[in-house]
Amino acid sequence: MITLALSTLLTITQQEPAAGTEQISRQTVWEYLSAGGPVMVPLGICSVVLVALMVERWLRLRAEYVWPSALQEPLAMAVRGERARAVELAAEIDAPAARILVAGLRRDALPLLDIERAMEDQAGKESDRMRGRIRAIAVIAAVSPLMGLLGTVLGLEGAFHRVVRVGMGKPEQLAAGIEEALITTIAGLYIAIPATLVAAYLNARVRRLMNLADERLAPVLDAIVAERRRTHAA
Repeated sequence: MITLALSTLLTITQQEPAAGTEQISRQTVWEYLSAGGPVMVPLGICSVVLVALMVERWLRLRAEYVWPSALQEPLAMAVRGERARAVELAAEIDAPAARILVAGLRRDALPLLDIERAMEDQAGKESDRMRGRIRAIAVIAAVSPLMGLLGTVLGLEGAFHRVVRVGMGKPEQLAAGIEEALITTIAGLYIAIPATLVAAYLNARVRRLMNLADERLAPVLDAIVAERRRTHAA
């Protein structure tokens, strides 16, 4: 008799989780997201905007964008001393390094310190321009957990409000509110964590690209210094 009772209890224990597992597995992604409540709408918008911004910056922030091959000819002219022609050619190229080069060459007659300052100022502007949409990614990374927290608070408030009105006779109502709270928190973190990592990576990528531009434009300043030394020596 005892053996039969233990066998029956073991059978029930093994069957109940299986039934629960089967029920959970039937829940679709849409049903899961819908259970998060109205806060999932702005979170969904944030996720779509985030993906668009990441793809755009990923494709845009390349070495070819900062330093296109067409810039080699104006750079060679500037090193040879043909700076007026170099400015004309570089001004037609839509690239950060080209605009930095033009900013320096247009002040060719000024002291070297002024030329360097002009190029540094333009480099700062180009860096800010490239980081513009990265800041939007960082904002989404900061706002998403807050929206998830808002959904958590609203879900818990709604759950306890229902308990106050109908009592604890229907625990599934309390469970629904808690589920809503947890889903919004999870969604906010799912958006914020990759957004934070991607923003950090893209900022580092901007620094590398600007360092690349600085290294390749250095021969222009060296040529100007050498030319002025020869002029003073003569």
